[in-house]
Amino acid sequence: MSSHFGSDYRTRMHATSEALYASLTRGATWRPRVINLQDDPDDFTLAYDVAAMPIWFLPGIFITDGGPRLPDTALDTTAFNVVHELYPSTSRAYMLKRGDLEEKSRPYHVPTYGTIQAVKPDRRLMTYAFSPRRELLEGFAQGQTFVLGKKRTMFQIVSLSAVVAGNPQQGEAMTWWLELPPRSVDRFQHFEVLVVTARYVILRGKGRNGVRYLEFKWPDDRLCLPDFYLERIPPGVVSPEDFQR
Repeated sequence: MSSHFGSDYRTRMHATSEALYASLTRGATWRPRVINLQDDPDDFTLAYDVAAMPIWFLPGIFITDGGPRLPDTALDTTAFNVVHELYPSTSRAYMLKRGDLEEKSRPYHVPTYGTIQAVKPDRRLMTYAFSPRRELLEGFAQGQTFVLGKKRTMFQIVSLSAVVAGNPQQGEAMTWWLELPPRSVDRFQHFEVLVVTARYVILRGKGRNGVRYLEFKWPDDRLCLPDFYLERIPPGVVSPEDFQR
């Protein structure tokens, strides 16, 4: 769960819905394909058949007493001065070509020093999962372990709530953290932003009056998913009939 700025690697304080789907389904619906980087549409449903396993996740957020951002005491930073044991200096690199090791000039984009930031153990991510198939939700159990992202971060389920049904409602509702396109902010009366990228924004807020939403209620918790969020998730997870019951 890392992003990098030059040679300084920083840990993100969230896991995207797409990353959680790939991890928590163990890649069961992955579709191997050849990617043309020049014309790649960056469509998650081309890589994963979500309709075949219709389950989705809200962004995973680190929850602490102080809010949704980890304090510095929860993070660890390590300095490095090379990125590979085959780099004896900052001017040379080595590549395998047809089984032979060849010496090359070091690529300009390969950092040879910097810092790597990591999250200390026993920090908790929180997410909500929803699906039209109850058995997909009940298939999770305390103690299960998963591997997340290309950095292969291992994490474990430490607690689960009860599975509850969503009820259609209409009006004003405060949301939890949602991953949406940046232009979606105009659907809120007011909102709080956690993350902004060129592709998505993670925010929570109160939807405008008259918005339809699904409400999920537990004895000590409540989750509202507005229709404009549900319209953005891959097909198969939520159908229009969910708002018409």
